[in-house]
Amino acid sequence: MQEPTIKGIFVNSHIKNLKKQKGEEGIEELRKRYGKSIEFRNSENVPVREEVKIIEIALQILTNDSVPKDQIAFEAGKLHFKDFVTTPLAKIIFSLFRNNFKLMMLQSKNIAGHVFNGVKFSSEELGPKQARVIMENNDYPIDHFRGLFQEWMDYSGLTGVVKGKLRKDGSYEYLMTWQ
Repeated sequence: MQEPTIKGIFVNSHIKNLKKQKGEEGIEELRKRYGKSIEFRNSENVPVREEVKIIEIALQILTNDSVPKDQIAFEAGKLHFKDFVTTPLAKIIFSLFRNNFKLMMLQSKNIAGHVFNGVKFSSEELGPKQARVIMENNDYPIDHFRGLFQEWMDYSGLTGVVKGKLRKDGSYEYLMTWQ
């Protein structure tokens, strides 16, 4: 199976937002903790597992290491969404669909196609205020996208919950229900 990757522009959004909030000191701390180069070309395919490390380190720097270990993946997913909305792709998507969360979830396959390589999304409507997204072949902890989708729902002005579960085939299933 193809290694799951994300475009460098999205990894760079995490680094740029860290720099915006914590300055060059925050970037130096990221370099130190990550232990590798944090220079990525926008079109570069970066392994998802590397993005996970970067965003989790950025989260810990931004919160002064105050996030409990069992909440890091969820909170990193929320931060991932907040960083995503600063990207050119997100600005286009949200200018068209900001107030239609369900439509965006149902279009997750198309949106993800511009962001990832090797990660497969599928979605279905389960009711007027419920949708399911299935994510295959990724290196994110399951709670990462639970946090990302929860933040997306909140950003859309909806009150609801996102549940995530590991399926027998190894894919992740996210059930989103809102009022």
